[in-house]
Amino acid sequence: MIVCICRSVSDRVVRAARAAGAHTLSAVAAATGAGGDCGCCRTEVERILAEPCKAEPCPGCPRSRAAATVPLRAAAGEHRAP
Repeated sequence: MIVCICRSVSDRVVRAARAAGAHTLSAVAAATGAGGDCGCCRTEVERILAEPCKAEPCPGCPRSRAAATVPLRAAAGEHRAP
């Protein structure tokens, strides 16, 4: 499925970037271009980043099934200014 229309980036490409170490929206944008233009895909990119990486997460993984319900910014300790 295409996630970023501006750059024609699929969910598979975003997941591959995550597997290669891009664990933030800005890192995915740098690696793939997704989320770097109009911003319409940022929510979907963040949702993909919050997914568990695999069925059996590593011990302490912030992307475990329980943690997947927590927004990525909160799980990563990032906060937006009000």
